[in-house]
Amino acid sequence: MKRPLLLNLFFVLILSAFLAPSKADAQVLYKVNFHDKSYNRYEGLLVYFNDSYAYMRIGYYSTDKRYHVVNVDYKSTTGNLSDGRQYFFMSGSNPRFITEKSTDQTYNPDYFIWRKGKYDDTWDVSTTDDKDLTPGSEIPVDSFYQVEPTNVGETFLRKFFWTNETEYASLKKLCGIDNTIKRVTTPVTTTNYGNAKLHLIVVANTLISDIGPSCIADRDKLDYEFSNISDALGLTYRKYVVDGTNFNKESVQYTLDLVHPGANDVVIFVYRGHGFRYDNQTDVYPMMDLRTSSYISITEQTTMPLSYVYNELKGKGARLNLVLADCCNNKIGLTQVTANSFLNLQADNRPDITKLKKLFMNAKGSLISAAAKAGEYSWANYLGGFYTISFIQALKEKIGYMNTGSYSWNDIISYTTTLARNKTLPDLCNNCTIQNGISSITVTY
Repeated sequence: MKRPLLLNLFFVLILSAFLAPSKADAQVLYKVNFHDKSYNRYEGLLVYFNDSYAYMRIGYYSTDKRYHVVNVDYKSTTGNLSDGRQYFFMSGSNPRFITEKSTDQTYNPDYFIWRKGKYDDTWDVSTTDDKDLTPGSEIPVDSFYQVEPTNVGETFLRKFFWTNETEYASLKKLCGIDNTIKRVTTPVTTTNYGNAKLHLIVVANTLISDIGPSCIADRDKLDYEFSNISDALGLTYRKYVVDGTNFNKESVQYTLDLVHPGANDVVIFVYRGHGFRYDNQTDVYPMMDLRTSSYISITEQTTMPLSYVYNELKGKGARLNLVLADCCNNKIGLTQVTANSFLNLQADNRPDITKLKKLFMNAKGSLISAAAKAGEYSWANYLGGFYTISFIQALKEKIGYMNTGSYSWNDIISYTTTLARNKTLPDLCNNCTIQNGISSITVTY
């Protein structure tokens, strides 16, 4: 038995992105009800992580009245058609039966398509299981809506999962269901670790004409995420921002001099702006371009090596230092911005405090990571830098209850570079070049 399926997802998620891009407050769960051409009914639960990965559990009754559940993986792409219309496309793959199936039973993954004319305000949404996307094979959904995890009960989850599946246990934690099937109503208790502090330093070129809006979006997202992490762990939060008319080398150096971390503190530095490398440069990490206009000359007074920042912060004696740069690592004067957007949302679930404690309170050492290797560009759009968005995605996924694997800083940075690289692949960004990133991590636990 097989049927086309429609998820009216893009409209809701993109709306969420426009309303609160700095807070990244999209939900991880979506419920959908749909039917096929014979009006057989289906119910789906979509678990969305990022543009590179999501999965849906789909439950339905076959003609012999037996109940079946299928798992389908999804990736998202977007772009422009030759006639000027925009499109968003979710492709399904790797269908597998969770419940027992008959020998000859199969399930073809669904394709979801949203199209909008250049001057249209609304999207035409459709779906088909025809890989050639033949018109006329598309059917609308009966209903689609976001599901608040705290409104999900065990009975609903058991429609789609066996109780011994790791995904089932993770979703129970995400939804606040304890082992006695009672709703968790009290907040997690955290400890103030001896007045330890989390210092966030953001250097963002918010006034530059090409990537300024992208840098503003990332500046706000980073502040939101790390201030909330500080609150969750009982850490004192210290924020230092170099942006606007203060975006220059003197201000960066002044800010670095201003930071005096304690022995148990965490220091995080993030650069969002243009970057480059000299033709004869041997340092593998980029130079930070600290100019607000291309008419200002590149000199020693308008640039600073990322490696210099890393060494400066390491020498201040904090327990944990994270130095990140979302910028190009190629020749001077080249800007890489794309109009293509992607599904810029991640699972905003309740964090596992145990994982947060390991990463921010039990970790000791330093790491440096840049979005692009020597000779590569770092890409951005109006929603933010691909690397910065991917870092937040990777961090939130690794500390969430849905993650049942490892979650070290090595894992987070590796996953960040993978997500950022995926965003620059041709099927997702047709005018991008691949960015692979570079990092060095010396962190113990």
